[in-house]
Amino acid sequence: MRSLFVCAERCRFGKSASLRKTSAFALLTGVALSSSLAVAAEPVVASDDPQTTSVTQSTTTTVTTNAPSVAVAPLPPPALAPTVIAPVPVAPPQALIAPTVIAPAPVAPPAAPAFSGSFQGPIYFNGPVWIIPAQPGGQAMVQPALPSQLPPPPVYVQPPRLYAPPSRVMASQPLSRPRPMPIISRPAPRGPVFGMGVRFTTLGIRSQEVFGEKPTLMGGGVQLRFRNQGHWGFELALDAMKSNIADGAFVRTSYPFTFAPMLYIFKNRPENHFNIYATAGFGLMASDISLYEGSRQERSQQFWEVLGQAGGGLELRFTRLALFADLRAVGMLLDQGSEPGKFYDGISSGPIAPSSIGAKANLGAMLWF
Repeated sequence: MRSLFVCAERCRFGKSASLRKTSAFALLTGVALSSSLAVAAEPVVASDDPQTTSVTQSTTTTVTTNAPSVAVAPLPPPALAPTVIAPVPVAPPQALIAPTVIAPAPVAPPAAPAFSGSFQGPIYFNGPVWIIPAQPGGQAMVQPALPSQLPPPPVYVQPPRLYAPPSRVMASQPLSRPRPMPIISRPAPRGPVFGMGVRFTTLGIRSQEVFGEKPTLMGGGVQLRFRNQGHWGFELALDAMKSNIADGAFVRTSYPFTFAPMLYIFKNRPENHFNIYATAGFGLMASDISLYEGSRQERSQQFWEVLGQAGGGLELRFTRLALFADLRAVGMLLDQGSEPGKFYDGISSGPIAPSSIGAKANLGAMLWF
């Protein structure tokens, strides 16, 4: 472009008009040629030499200039045209196929039956029979019509199964009966099982007389009772009793120790406050006999007896405390193997008879646990 301007400046100072025209034509020709070369030429890449030499020729002048190298950027890539993707046409949904209803084929009525004679009124087909009007003085004739074509048999549709059929392995095995569930009963409430108490006791000997009196021993004792949850129990008792006849002429002190099983009518339950029991047992009894106490003839002896008893009683029990009373028959046998027993062997009038019977009564209170 600079060379073009220099050329134009020189042409302006020409003296002739022909030179001006020639210069103007050359200028236009150079501009067109430069434009075509610029479009067709490739981009110029900068070289390592800091200065390049550019030569411009014209029809009139040639100018050589030294100018710095110009770095020409590469042309931008052509813009891509946007691609428009049209949606794929979707076929419209098919219409639901309406169920086909097959109407039963019409069946022509059978031919009217043949008959003779005159009649009044029309003959018409009423379903499965022909209706013939009644004749004068007669009744209507009804003759069943035989259909020319039988109706189709009904179609049985099996309903869907709501359960899966059992497998062959399960079907081959026999069905086992369900096991009955055991009935678990709650245990009954427990009643008291152990009791201890004190009692007042008396023993009257009916088969012996001393100084014209039948000895009666009175005293007290302690007892222990044990019970199960049913009807059974047993008793351990130790008593101390004393009898004084003729102001010290005959004094007897006895210590019976007994063991007696017991049978209660009602079971041992907390709600059973009243009970009746029976008892029978055995034991040993030690006795001290003193004769003529406080005189020169005073003598003391010890005897052993084996006893058995049987009887019954009543018991009234509250939460812990119980009151009882019983009556028992007692039988006693003298042990004649000891020294005092040998002395009175075969003598019925001794301080203690070889055998005696009596009755024993007990009245007391107990604490149950």
